[in-house]
Amino acid sequence: MFFVSCKKQEVEVPAKQTYIQYFNANIAGQDLNIKNSIDENRNIFRGQLTGIGYGDGTQKEMYTVNVVVPKVLLNTSIDTKLQFQLFDIKKEEYQLSNSEHYKKDFASYVYLVTDLGMTNSKLYTTNESKPPFKITITRYEKVKDSALPFVGGTLNGVLYNVKDLQDSIQIKDGAFDVRF
Repeated sequence: MFFVSCKKQEVEVPAKQTYIQYFNANIAGQDLNIKNSIDENRNIFRGQLTGIGYGDGTQKEMYTVNVVVPKVLLNTSIDTKLQFQLFDIKKEEYQLSNSEHYKKDFASYVYLVTDLGMTNSKLYTTNESKPPFKITITRYEKVKDSALPFVGGTLNGVLYNVKDLQDSIQIKDGAFDVRF
């Protein structure tokens, strides 16, 4: 008689790593550092891809990033909203200077609004008479079998109060990487 014994070797399967997205910047002299994932804190930092199809069959992609700036950072009554959107997004530098683009659905812009909905609310955006605000996309990658891209880059510039150009907020050394 012949007996053979086999012992099944257990193989540890590595856990799928959670993608951590981030936004870091110096806003009005204060550092803001946000990290989150698809499961945590999406309400404070998120991105959104929008595809726009044309009648001739072509399509352009637009990407919008929303960042909640804590009220303590800018000494406001409520959290501040920072939003930037890039129309026909590609890996390139965008020089934004139009003071009206934030009002349009299909345009590239950046704006920051303090105390949204309150009487003392202020809106800051770019202005044609001032140096452009620069957003550089250094990463725009789609993963196989996914429509959602990884979007990363840098941002630097000054945003101006739409009612008083003497009032401005500088955003410098901004860096981000976002997917959802």
